[in-house]
Amino acid sequence: MKLDNPAARLLSILEEGLEYKDESNCREVWCEILSVKTGDNATLMGRIGKVMSLSTDIVESLNNIGGVKVDRYLHWVKPIENAFIQNNLNGQWKGFRGQINSHVINYLSMTSDLLSHKCPEPILKENSLHSILKNSRKLIDEVRQSDLPENIKEFMIKQLHKICLAVEEHSISGSDSVSSAVESAFGYGVLHAEAVEAAKTSPVAKKFWQNMANIALVVSISAGVQQLAPPIIKLLPDINFSEEAASSQEVEGADSETLNKSSKKDAGTGASS
Repeated sequence: MKLDNPAARLLSILEEGLEYKDESNCREVWCEILSVKTGDNATLMGRIGKVMSLSTDIVESLNNIGGVKVDRYLHWVKPIENAFIQNNLNGQWKGFRGQINSHVINYLSMTSDLLSHKCPEPILKENSLHSILKNSRKLIDEVRQSDLPENIKEFMIKQLHKICLAVEEHSISGSDSVSSAVESAFGYGVLHAEAVEAAKTSPVAKKFWQNMANIALVVSISAGVQQLAPPIIKLLPDINFSEEAASSQEVEGADSETLNKSSKKDAGTGASS
C-alpha cells in the first residue's frame, strides 16, 4: 500500500493490528507494530498518540478538498475512538481489535482512496529511507567527535535526531515530517551564518550540509520537483545539489533490508538514534 496520505497510514497500521490474536498482550502488539523497544514506554505512548492524531489529520485533509461532503467519509471515526478508549496496554489486544470491523476498514479505505486522488503526498522509497537513517546516525557520532564549536555541534546533532525520528516514524507521519526536519535545518542556516560558514573549513560540517542537501533533493524528487529553490543553493555554494548526489542515498541502502525490518531489528536489540 502507498502510504501517501494520513488515511492510508492509519489503515495500514490497523490492518497490521488485525493480524494479531485477541489474547495477545496489548503493549507487546503496539511495540511490534510501531517498532518500539520493549520497556521504552515514553516512546510507545508518544507514537500511539501520533497514531490517534491521524484522525484529526484526515479530517483536516478532507476539509481542504472542495465539494466533498466530509460526513460521508467519517463513519470510521467513532469506532476508532472507542478502540483507543478500550486500549488498556496491560490487557489483551481484543479490547482494541474488537472495535475494528470490516465496516471501519471499508470506510477508511474509501477515505484513503479519495485523499490519494485529491491530495497525495510524496512517497519515499524504502531504500532511500534506510539510507537516510543510516547516514544520519553515523553523522551524529562524527559531529560529536569533531572540533566544531559547541553551539554548532548542538544544532547539527539536534537536526540529525529530528531526521532520524522522522524516518523511524515515517509509517505514522509520512514524508512531510522528513521534509519539515530538513527545512528547519536550512531555516537555521539562513538565520545563523556561522553554521553554514563552518562548511568551508570543517569536513564534518560540509558532510552535514551535503547530507541535508541530499535528503532535501530526495524528498523534492519524490514530489516531482527536480531541483531545490535557488536561495537554498545560493546559501551553500560549495555543496553538490545534483540529482546524482541525492541518488547516493538510495545506492548505499540498495542492498539493505526494508526500513520496517531494520527498525524492528533495532527495537529488538536496543539500538536507537
